[in-house]
Amino acid sequence: MEQLYYGSPDFELAQFRDRRVMDEIRMVMTAFDCVLPDNSAIYCSGDVTTGKRLYELLKKYEVRSIEELKTRLGAALFKETFDKLVRANIERGIEFTENIRRRGHPNLINPGPFTAPGFEQQHYHYLWEWVIIKKVYEAQFNEGWEYSNGCTLEYAIATRKGIPRLDHLGNVLELAQALQKIERAVAELHGYGIQANMLERNLARLRELGLQREPQ
Repeated sequence: MEQLYYGSPDFELAQFRDRRVMDEIRMVMTAFDCVLPDNSAIYCSGDVTTGKRLYELLKKYEVRSIEELKTRLGAALFKETFDKLVRANIERGIEFTENIRRRGHPNLINPGPFTAPGFEQQHYHYLWEWVIIKKVYEAQFNEGWEYSNGCTLEYAIATRKGIPRLDHLGNVLELAQALQKIERAVAELHGYGIQANMLERNLARLRELGLQREPQ
C-alpha cells in the first residue's frame, strides 16, 4: 500500500546513503506486520518536535519560528535546547502510553521513541499515516495535542479512517471539539506572531472532513 490520504511518496529528499526512503519505510512496515495484525492497535499520539512546549520556547526568546530560534541561540545551543525539548516530549509520550496500557490495552503504538537516521518530518508523517491506516482501530491523543503538527495530522487521518478518537483522559474527542481546540491554538499563536502554517493546513483538512459529514 502506498496511496495514503494526505502523504505523498514524492519526497523532497527521496534517497539518503545508498537506500531510497520508500524502501526504508516499507521495511519498517514489514516489522509492524511481524508483530501486529491489521486494525489491532491503539495509536498513542503525542507531540515530539512541535507542540505547545516548543511554542513556549519561541515566546521565551521572542522569536516566531524554529529558524529564528536557531539564529538567536546559535547552532550549538539551539541543538542542545531542541534535543532537550524532544527528549522531554518523548518521555511524556511514554508516560501517556503506559497510562493507557494500565487500563488494560496491550497493543499500543507510541511513535515518539522511533528514530530513523536521515528521516525528515515528511518521511515520519508518511510512515505514521501508513501505520494508522493499516494497523490502528483507535487513536488517543495526549494533552496539548492541538498544538502539534504531527498530532493534528494524525487526528485528521484517524477521522478520515472513521476510527474512534479519544483524549488523554480516555474521553471521546469528537470532530467539533477538536476543531475548536485547534482553532484556539492557532489564534493563540497568531496573537504572539508565531507561524503555524502546518496547523492551519491540518485545520483546513478537518474543516473539509466536517463539511463532508454534514447532511446534504
